[in-house]
Amino acid sequence: MKNLLRRTAVGAAVAAASVMLTAAPAAAENAYTPSEADFDTCPAKPAGATGWTCYAATVLDGTIDIGSVRVKVDSPIRLVTAQGKLADGTKVARLGSLTGGELTVQTPLPGTPLYIQDLTGTKVKIEATGQVSPGTTMPKEFGVKFRFTHPLLSRNCWVGTDSDPITLKPVIGLAVPQLRANLLMLKVWTTDSTFALPKASGCGPIPGGLIDMAVNDRFDLPNASGDNKASWNWAVRHKTF
Repeated sequence: MKNLLRRTAVGAAVAAASVMLTAAPAAAENAYTPSEADFDTCPAKPAGATGWTCYAATVLDGTIDIGSVRVKVDSPIRLVTAQGKLADGTKVARLGSLTGGELTVQTPLPGTPLYIQDLTGTKVKIEATGQVSPGTTMPKEFGVKFRFTHPLLSRNCWVGTDSDPITLKPVIGLAVPQLRANLLMLKVWTTDSTFALPKASGCGPIPGGLIDMAVNDRFDLPNASGDNKASWNWAVRHKTF
């Protein structure tokens, strides 16, 4: 089973080369219309806290590179957090929610800079684990876990857990004001290449963890800091309480 998914994807990718004669167009942003609903899950202001600000940050487009495999953010991801100071002056942040759909897995087309949809049909869903640290404009870091989805995988195929999360640390490269639907917000570009990924687990009922092994082989898991990269373009709004 080892390398089976990789050989299948690469072989099909080579066959697809004949129909991909031009460079891929620039990625289009995911549809997003700001509204008051962006702030529906803002964490409540702690008693005695000062300067409590809620941030609704929506990923408009981007990618997550897991080794040589790419996850395309083709469904909006919204991260809602709030931060401020407690009565004793301690800076604190709270998670409101992280929502989003299943994201498409892509593989490189050999000999080109292009990526095509992974022919296994595997997708990735990102879920929050609760950890969040205060930052500027958006959290300094936040915890997540990845769930791999496929008809042949169980619904418990996870990379990362609530107690041992993947820690994302988005570094802001550029932030500029933007008007969208006549509302002023920030358009923010972030990258993070510091996060490591553990092995996937819980992916199938076959004794011996053979499906876990296939998933880990396909995505080169576990891996170390520097083997992955998240490059995201956000629309960030805020509201002070």
